[in-house]
Amino acid sequence: MAYGSGLLLISSAVGYFVLERAGKHKGGLKMVGQALGWVIILVSLAGVACQTWWVSKWAGGGQGGYYCPLTSKGRMSPLPGQTPAEPAP
Repeated sequence: MAYGSGLLLISSAVGYFVLERAGKHKGGLKMVGQALGWVIILVSLAGVACQTWWVSKWAGGGQGGYYCPLTSKGRMSPLPGQTPAEPAP
């Protein structure tokens, strides 16, 4: 996970660089550069969030027993009157 997340974070830094360079131009080039920079940053950060969610969901052997930062769901106790689910073999 660290390798892929690291690349995505580096690409968000590249998006920031594109934003900085676009700020020095005028007209349509500035607008296109800023839009491209924001797209790079948002896609990179969304990729980090999705990768974090994927690892949190499947790192527990496919049971989804770890905290999920996107849905705020994690390992929960059963409701009163219910029995806990059997763990997968």
